Amino acid sequence: MKRLWLLFMVLIVAVVPEAEAQQVVRGRIFDAATGASLPAATIQIEGTYRGTITNADGAYELQVETLPATLIVRYIGYETARRTLSAGDAEEQDFRLQPVAYQLDEIVVSGEDPAIRIMREVIERKKRWRATLESYETEAYNRFTISNDTGIVSIIETFTTAFWDRERGMKETLKGRRETANLNIEENLPAALFVTNLYDDNIEAGGYTLIGVTHPNALRHYNFRLEGTRFIDDKEVYDISVAPKNKLKSAFVGRVSVLDSAYALIDVELRPGEAFLFPQPIERYDVTYRQQFSNFGGDSWLPVDFRADIAVEVSFGGLLSFPAFNIDQVSRFTDYAVNVPLPDSLYADDDYLTVDSVAVASDSLLSREGVAVPLSEPEQVAYAGIDSTMGLEKAFAPTGLLARFVDLDDDGDDDEDQSSNRQRRRPEIFNQLDLEPELWYNRVDAFHGGLSVEIDAGRHLTLGGGGGWSSGLDDGDEWSYHGEARVEFDRGDDEVFVEGRYEAGTAERYESDLYSLFLNSFAVLFGGDDYFDYHRREGFSATAGYQVDRWDATLAVGYRNAEYSTLSRTTSYDLFGGNNPLRENPPVPGGTLRAVTASLAIGDDFNPAGLFGQRRLALDVEHSAPGGLNSDFDYTRYRLTFDWRQNTLASRRLIPNALDLRLVAGTASGNLPLQRAFIVDGSLGTYRPFGAMRTLTGVPYEGDEVLALFWEHNFRTLPFEMLGLRALAQRGYNIIVFGGHARTWIDTADPPDDPLVSFVIPPNAPDGFHHEIGLSFSGLFGFFRLDFAKRLDSGFANSFDSDGFTIGFGAARIF
Repeated sequence: MKRLWLLFMVLIVAVVPEAEAQQVVRGRIFDAATGASLPAATIQIEGTYRGTITNADGAYELQVETLPATLIVRYIGYETARRTLSAGDAEEQDFRLQPVAYQLDEIVVSGEDPAIRIMREVIERKKRWRATLESYETEAYNRFTISNDTGIVSIIETFTTAFWDRERGMKETLKGRRETANLNIEENLPAALFVTNLYDDNIEAGGYTLIGVTHPNALRHYNFRLEGTRFIDDKEVYDISVAPKNKLKSAFVGRVSVLDSAYALIDVELRPGEAFLFPQPIERYDVTYRQQFSNFGGDSWLPVDFRADIAVEVSFGGLLSFPAFNIDQVSRFTDYAVNVPLPDSLYADDDYLTVDSVAVASDSLLSREGVAVPLSEPEQVAYAGIDSTMGLEKAFAPTGLLARFVDLDDDGDDDEDQSSNRQRRRPEIFNQLDLEPELWYNRVDAFHGGLSVEIDAGRHLTLGGGGGWSSGLDDGDEWSYHGEARVEFDRGDDEVFVEGRYEAGTAERYESDLYSLFLNSFAVLFGGDDYFDYHRREGFSATAGYQVDRWDATLAVGYRNAEYSTLSRTTSYDLFGGNNPLRENPPVPGGTLRAVTASLAIGDDFNPAGLFGQRRLALDVEHSAPGGLNSDFDYTRYRLTFDWRQNTLASRRLIPNALDLRLVAGTASGNLPLQRAFIVDGSLGTYRPFGAMRTLTGVPYEGDEVLALFWEHNFRTLPFEMLGLRALAQRGYNIIVFGGHARTWIDTADPPDDPLVSFVIPPNAPDGFHHEIGLSFSGLFGFFRLDFAKRLDSGFANSFDSDGFTIGFGAARIF
């Protein structure tokens, strides 16, 4: 019986045709009438999700798993070609597609454009089929071809298996990578992650969030116009132009092609509209996207490919310019498996990309025929001709007056061997050494020059120190020095730190959030006021803190012990030889100040230059007393600062319109010494960043208490766009409206007990609130803003003061 069964199986196998092993089919797709190549034509194996596209030369390669198989070749405006391949057929298979006449009938519109009805149906049907799409798996191929003004400078290709889940998102497994010899990229790159699905509601491009053409509210934001029809076989394709109704909107212009009856996008060519603007020094940022979709006989319309042309130019005028940076991206998807279970192991950790180390190590997958979209002829030449010496830093080397100071070669290839030898000869600790000069000029130190050093000593320890000499001082006061140490310990994502500092030397009597001794030097040297008062401070401080990563918060406690002594004015020199002497440096009460401190900071790191908006809350408490601390001073000081950035208009842009707020409040009990007085910053000469009262000149306000509110709203380029002044908008000019309201108080109830009242030279303090408003023109030379500020009298609602108008400049708040 067993023998009969075996004989039966042999007979069955003998009469069933055996499927041939896979082979690679290659060829070109042409226009049958003109012989022109057809780039991005789609080739699909009938009955499967497998396929590919032609390259820029119309060439394709495709792995066919089994034979016989039927290839389907499609290109909008041409008759679809079908060809069945059997064992023994030639691997070279060219197709010549017959064009179908493009029809542009005269459209008489008595109501809404027909494109509106078509796109309404596209949006509605997208809701239905996307609701049924739960997951998919696909093979993704991506190629970046990077070029400058003269030609291709590098190519990088990646091949992955991509997995998408509605709830858990996208993951990829890298199967192969290939790049030109001049790229030394240690990090593995994905493929599908770099692909934009133009069927999505919102499209990310260059930091913008553009409204997709099939967004649920697309009909509200876009003008759709039927331009004509084409055919794929007997199916009509509608060509519809796309343009935003409002040029200020972050939206696309271009064309979409919709398949009749299915009401699905099958071909898209889009680019961002006029609102796609960038600040200086970006002179040009052009993007064009092209994409095709197919349902592969199923219900869901999935990307077949993605092609992007990106061109970026960066220039600082004659000072510094870079060659055009061009990226030609080609991506292709094949072998979709739709609504299939995905391995839970993919989502077991947060890593987006996993690596098939065996496949990548072999470095052969992308060399096989049929895996990648074929290289164009220039790309083949680039792969053959580019060697390891032709780095990107050479291809994109800048020109201009400052070009010699720009080094794009982070690895230092030119001196790599010598640098490595030097590093091996010297102790490792010196490889972690950071040096900074200490330079400033003022009416007390005159010229001060010094050097500070910081060393990463390893084992979580950082050491620092430095010293300097002041030309205007003597009797030992001319020397200054300091030393620091910090130890950090990781606790998961959090950090514990302990730090200490010893210092002796000239210090500012009051602390400014905005200005440094170095910055103040320019005001003094160019004939302006010396913003600070000074004293000599010698002592030490210690701080211990805990940084909580989850809340972006730092809690710290500390102790400070310092002795203060008076310094006198030693010079009034400026570069113009002015005869007006600078004001005397007032004396300070001597003694030893010992205090305990506590602080809590939540949010962004403080940004003294005002270049970036921030969200931050900081509370500082300081207590000094003769009792337990044996201090010569008796006070408790509280200070609160609150910074907030709120995006307002054009929220989809890279840099939306924004309202910035800064609140400063402080109060004290006891007798607050001069060294710990609160201040309201004013202008430093003509320089006035956000957080300063721009119409307050000379010296800041001081007091036992402080309350200040600063605000500004940056309308970015919108005013110029609305006025049709696009040239100004393209140069990144901004309009800003700002204001400030501040005052300090000095307790005069008991003058003999208040050091601020009994001060030899009375501090600057207003009688009431100081109010101001103004207008800024920002983006000059890319980084500066011109301010026009007007002080209002204390009634605020009353008329302008006749002499409270000032002009100055500040740093442009780019982000």
